[in-house]
Amino acid sequence: MSTRSRLAKFPPIPLSTPTEAFYHQAPDPARGFPKGGDWVRMDGTRSGPRSPRLNMPRRRPRRPSSPPPRKRPAPPKQVWPARAAGGIAAAVILILIVWLAVAGRGGSPRVNPLEEGTAHLAAGRAAQAERALRKAARVDPGNVRPWVLVLEILRVEDRRLEAMNLGWEALGRVAPKDRPAILRQITLACLMDVPDEVARTALNRWIDADPNDFEAETALLRRIGANPRAEDPDRRARVARLEEIVAAHPDQPNPREALIVALADGGEAERGRAVLDAWPADARDARYHRLLGRWELEYDRRAERAVEALRRALETLPHDWPTHYRLARALSMLGRREEAQREAEAVARIREAIDPATLGPTLDAAFSKLDEPRARASLAELCDRVGLARLAQAWLSAGSASAALGSGTTRPIP
Repeated sequence: MSTRSRLAKFPPIPLSTPTEAFYHQAPDPARGFPKGGDWVRMDGTRSGPRSPRLNMPRRRPRRPSSPPPRKRPAPPKQVWPARAAGGIAAAVILILIVWLAVAGRGGSPRVNPLEEGTAHLAAGRAAQAERALRKAARVDPGNVRPWVLVLEILRVEDRRLEAMNLGWEALGRVAPKDRPAILRQITLACLMDVPDEVARTALNRWIDADPNDFEAETALLRRIGANPRAEDPDRRARVARLEEIVAAHPDQPNPREALIVALADGGEAERGRAVLDAWPADARDARYHRLLGRWELEYDRRAERAVEALRRALETLPHDWPTHYRLARALSMLGRREEAQREAEAVARIREAIDPATLGPTLDAAFSKLDEPRARASLAELCDRVGLARLAQAWLSAGSASAALGSGTTRPIP
């Protein structure tokens, strides 16, 4: 049996793709391409149509193949440099915007000076608080609170003349309803001393918080000289420290005045006169003339010059009874008995009016009822008795008090 005869017994194997089947299938002239049902045997004869299932190509079983090689995972994209660069660019743009805004305003970002001052005062930094509060008063002069806080600081530090001058300035700036609060501060600064224990506690706290606060240190040294205690530094140490402060701040009158008084109390008149003569000419106010009158009277024995200097001091400080006392002595030395008698009577009247046993309750009672005309009239009468005629007139013309700021107490706010 020939090979072709043996192969004819087996059906043809259909090819998988139409292109390959084209060469093994008989072409169909009517349809152009061979159809799956007309298969051509190897001897050239057609097999005829078959069922679609039989005409499906046979699939040989696939041999198990080795698993494809594992692909290495791609390294993660390095996105952080781009993100960092974007963040830096955004920060630079933000800084540029802020700088342009600040440059357009011509200064640093605004800070509320009143809040800054109250924060410094709460932390015990009185010198920084005073600077910030003075700035707040300049920025918003109609706001009474910065004026009152500065006046309280001046009162604790015994800077009475500065408190009076600042108080009169504030009185012309604030609203009428807030004027009683300013008048209260002027009255307290002129008439009533801060209790020694309260003042020492506040001053020590301020010095601890800011060792460069020379005003607070000067006030403390002055209080120690007026009422020394066993644990306080001696006079020599106080004088040495005041000399250092005056050398560092030669244009400030308070340390200079404290040093002159300390030298006078220690009997060092020549050194005190040298410090007095070095007082800056443009800063010679009532404090200078008061000390000059004392020196002319007690050390140089020139009563005429003493009377002139003491009268100039009383123009600003008419309630200062020690100056009235020295003026009475100078007038008595000149034989001007009637004038001396009037000054002696002024001394007695002022000392009686400011007696701590009666002054404190009187002021507390009046300050707690500032809305009543009767209370303001009593304050005006008190001020008139001690010679503060301008302050008395201001109390009479003042309106009702504002409800803020605790006007019913004589204790200092700090």
